[in-house]
Amino acid sequence: MLLGLKAELIIRGYRMSISLFLSIENQYESLRRMNTVSMMNVMSHQIEDQVINHQIPADFFAGFQRFSRFPDQLRRYGRLGAVCRRVHVLGVADCQPPTISGIEFMELAPSSQLAQEWFLLVNTADFWATLVAREMPGQDPITKSRRFDAVWSYDVEVVERIALLVSQIMEKPYQPVRDRNYTQQNFHITEMNSRMTERLEKTDLLSQRRWSCLKTLKAISALPTKNLLLFLQEASQVLLNIFGAASASITMKMSDSTYRVVVAAGEAMGEGWTLQLSEGISGQVMREQRSVRIQDTNQSQTSDALFPKARCLIATPLENRRLHGAISLGHSLPEGWNDEDLEVLEMVSRLLVVQLEQMLILAKNQTKQPNKSVAV
Repeated sequence: MLLGLKAELIIRGYRMSISLFLSIENQYESLRRMNTVSMMNVMSHQIEDQVINHQIPADFFAGFQRFSRFPDQLRRYGRLGAVCRRVHVLGVADCQPPTISGIEFMELAPSSQLAQEWFLLVNTADFWATLVAREMPGQDPITKSRRFDAVWSYDVEVVERIALLVSQIMEKPYQPVRDRNYTQQNFHITEMNSRMTERLEKTDLLSQRRWSCLKTLKAISALPTKNLLLFLQEASQVLLNIFGAASASITMKMSDSTYRVVVAAGEAMGEGWTLQLSEGISGQVMREQRSVRIQDTNQSQTSDALFPKARCLIATPLENRRLHGAISLGHSLPEGWNDEDLEVLEMVSRLLVVQLEQMLILAKNQTKQPNKSVAV
């Protein structure tokens, strides 16, 4: 009896020591972004709404950190409980959770690694997605709210890694998904992208600039995805003609020391050039894996061969597990880009990465079928 109790305590101790985020933070570092509470809610709702709207009978897993944060999502999770096979909610029991049909609450120790994490997982043959985040010290400098280092992904490898860890936490055998429907997954991703842009449309658009941002995201979502290079060229034209950039470049990392200019549009130079990662704002973004803004190239004495006429530059990573690149934009005026512009460019990057990922998967699948081909 005593031996059995000891074994149970060892198992519980192992379960509580598991951290979903720390288990993947280095392996999928290119997917990580710092997010506010409001952005975490947007990402969470995208996944939850897709399951609810399409009645997906999934095993759904959600980490709330603390049960006291659950009541704000009570109505939403009541709907999830009615749709899913089972909804598992994990958190520290700092209050008594409600009794809801289809929802099982799992108590975490306050010292558990998972008590610091916000996560979601759905893993079915037709739809798979995960959001894994860890609360970081300090506050977001703009919203003054909590902030999270987060990985949001539809990548099969990432989802399966999290699913394996969750099965260990739940002390249940891991059951991998054998056959995946990539056509249906692409439908879900496209719908979520569309919903994200519609969400912005419902907000109070106070300026013409915000309207341009909205139109940019909608145009990016609607781009045809049959030819990879043409897709990137048309995306750069959207950034010029709608977003208002004077110059735009899309670059891809070629090695640990070099990158290539895939697209140069507007006043940008260098299409086809191969440059050192130590050169330019694009190289800086790929080296540091973070967004960068240069308010005035003259004052900062920053020269960039790709943007000889630009006075203000912004750039953000264009990355996932398969892609390592950057999107960079030039403005003709100093301080021409603000925080909101950089946030929109980051959203553009998210949309492009998802669309590029689906194009690469489709191309890979169709190369296995000799009677079909895809232009990439």
